[in-house]
Amino acid sequence: MKIFKLIIFLGLGIGCFTTKAKVEFNSNINSAFEDIYKLKLPQADIIIEQEIKSSKDNAAVYYLKSLCEIVKVFINENEKDYKKLSTNIKQNLKLIDKKAVKSPYGKFFKGQLLFFFGITQFKFEDYFSAGSNIREAYILLKENNKKYPDFLPNNTILGVIQTFSGTMPGYYKWLVTLFGIEPSVKEGMKTIKKISEAKLTETSEWQKFKLEARIFEGGLYNYVLHDELKAWNILDKCTEDWKINLFSSYLRASFLIKINKNEEAIEVLSNRPKGKDYVNLEFCNYLLGVSKLSRLDENADYYLKEYITKFKGRNYIKSALQKLSWHYLINGEYEKYKYYNAKINKMGYNFTDEDKQAQKSASSSYIPNISLLRSRLLCDGGYLERALKELENKSVKNFSETRDKIEFNYRLGRIYQKMGKNDFAIMHYKIVIDEGQNLPHYFATSACIETATIYELLKDTENAKKYYKKALTFTKNKEYENSLEQRAKAGLVRVDK
Repeated sequence: MKIFKLIIFLGLGIGCFTTKAKVEFNSNINSAFEDIYKLKLPQADIIIEQEIKSSKDNAAVYYLKSLCEIVKVFINENEKDYKKLSTNIKQNLKLIDKKAVKSPYGKFFKGQLLFFFGITQFKFEDYFSAGSNIREAYILLKENNKKYPDFLPNNTILGVIQTFSGTMPGYYKWLVTLFGIEPSVKEGMKTIKKISEAKLTETSEWQKFKLEARIFEGGLYNYVLHDELKAWNILDKCTEDWKINLFSSYLRASFLIKINKNEEAIEVLSNRPKGKDYVNLEFCNYLLGVSKLSRLDENADYYLKEYITKFKGRNYIKSALQKLSWHYLINGEYEKYKYYNAKINKMGYNFTDEDKQAQKSASSSYIPNISLLRSRLLCDGGYLERALKELENKSVKNFSETRDKIEFNYRLGRIYQKMGKNDFAIMHYKIVIDEGQNLPHYFATSACIETATIYELLKDTENAKKYYKKALTFTKNKEYENSLEQRAKAGLVRVDK
């Protein structure tokens, strides 16, 4: 489900396509688009309300109004706002249909809104409605593409749906059938590149739609194809304005965390734009807390508490509580560890893999081994020498729990892999696979995927394919199931090219 962390934001591009129908992109409309993209939602609201009064026949106004409402609900996850959103979108879709009937923007606006709304509905676990709206979005954009084949912005969401469907975890396969599409990562990426790699002049009306597509493309390389180099080459350029763009700060920091550039992530998150001009994106405090925990900072708890107390939504609450409990555990404050670990059962929802894992862990009697936990956190942050030092002079004999014995070899595998010591990494991963495949933990599945990744980089396609396929056979694994399955499937797509 990692793609849902970014997917709504990745589509907030800005366009300017002039038609004779009732769609006009004047300076105010363009400013509102840009404010939404930067998450300056208060200012966007003001402009939109002004435009409704002065340009009530302009379909772009109603698109922006609903887009702004969707982004707010996606960020704050407020139940009351979510219920209002459905009614408001229906009204605005009717207005768009009426005012842009002869414009390519008509179905394009509707398709975009239904897609973004559908993704938001997933966060509230309204799966059937979400699937129905995304299906309708796909149909509308396909129809629009057929009628206006030169209207390149259609290709962004079409490409996203097709690409993501190609590696969708088994639990969500019913959605592919509902979409009525032929899932294909290769074809989906080809579709999105029609706009992301379009040769446009600097003054082209589609430059900002191209930016939207480029960000989406980077997100797909990152979260679906797991090609970090290609993703970074795209996202680095797209987020250069992070000091004045909150969305860019969030996107850039999220990716930096994923590729273990923890120091840079902390810099971005600590200096992100704030204030009354911007929406309160509390998730940045979660990310900052996670990043500081990975460095074993003494004040990591402050940012995690900020997220837990100030965010009134649904997701990553359990995960934040788990990480807060870890902070106290590794700092010797056992009573606080127990306190926050117990709160995991009482707060938040079980939607994201991270929250599910936190809940599962809190429901068991298992207490993390401090050396393994410190090593894990440091490795996640890219502090490899420090991570290895935590396990120095230790062997499986130092651990009594079967889980810890397996994790010991897994942690060594992860550290050596990131150090580029592939032979050592594979040696430890194979121990994990052999001894952990019948256990309910994620280590064996993840070790398979990481082993496959190493072989893939070494151009050993046969072994890469073998281990990606093997990763999909460990049915007893009940941790991070969706994200691990998606990673294995994405790997198979790459090596089958």
